[in-house]
Amino acid sequence: MKVAILGPEGTYTHQAAEEYFENYEPVFCSSIKEAIEADTEATVVPFENSLAGGVGKSIDLLREKDVEVTGEHLVEINHALLSNEDDVSNIEKIKSHPQALGQCREIIEKNGWEEVETSSTAKAAQEVEKGEAAIASELAGELNDLNKLETEIQDENSNTTRFLILGDGEVKEGEKTSVVIEPSEDYPGLLHSMLSCFSGHGINLSYIQSRPTQDGIGHYYFYLEAEADQGSEGFRKAAKCLETYSEVDILGSYNRG
Repeated sequence: MKVAILGPEGTYTHQAAEEYFENYEPVFCSSIKEAIEADTEATVVPFENSLAGGVGKSIDLLREKDVEVTGEHLVEINHALLSNEDDVSNIEKIKSHPQALGQCREIIEKNGWEEVETSSTAKAAQEVEKGEAAIASELAGELNDLNKLETEIQDENSNTTRFLILGDGEVKEGEKTSVVIEPSEDYPGLLHSMLSCFSGHGINLSYIQSRPTQDGIGHYYFYLEAEADQGSEGFRKAAKCLETYSEVDILGSYNRG
C-alpha cells in the first residue's frame, strides 16, 4: 500500500505512519495539499496539536477535497537534540521548524544558541552542519546517523499531535464520525440549533472548529467530530436534523487513536 506522508523522511507524520501501518510504501510530499492530492491508497495528515490546536490547512482541505477519514493516530512529540558533534558544549547554532524551536525555549535560552528556522524538523536533521544541532524526532536522528545529545527537551511533556488517516480503502464503522457543516444562512441562535441536533439525540461532540469559508468576513463553516458511528440510528437522525440548517458532508467513521 502506498501512503502519502508530509516529508521529508523523519517527520512526525512519518513516525505516525510507521506506527499505524504494518506494511506500506511511503510517498513523501512537500505539503499537506500535495499529500492529499497524491495518487496513493492512503494519506496521513497532521490534524491537531495539544499545545497549538488544530492544523487549519488540514481542516480546510478536508472540506475542499473528496476524502474519507478512516482512522486517527496519536503521537507523543518528544523532541531530541541531534548533532554530528558529540558534546553539547560544541553547539553554537540550533536548527528546527519554528514551532519546535518555540516548544524548546528553555534549553535554547539556557545555552544561548543562535536559532535557524527550517521548513520541518526532519529538514533540520538533514541539514545540520559542524557546530550545529537540530531539534527533531529520534527517528530523524536515526535516518541521518546523528548523535542523540539529549532527548525529551521540550518545555512541556504534554505535547501530543493527532494525525488523521485518509482513504486507506476500508469502509469502517467506528466510535467517531467526522462531519463538515456549512450553514445556508446566518441568524441568531443558528449554531445553538445545529448543535442541538446532536445533543437532542444523545450524541457528544469531542471536537468542533470554525473556519472561514473565504467568502468574506463573518462567513464560516464548521468541522465536527461526533462520538457515534455514521450508521447508528441516533447519528442518522442528527444528520437529518442538520440538513434543515446547513449543507452536511459526512467524511467517515473510525475508532479513537
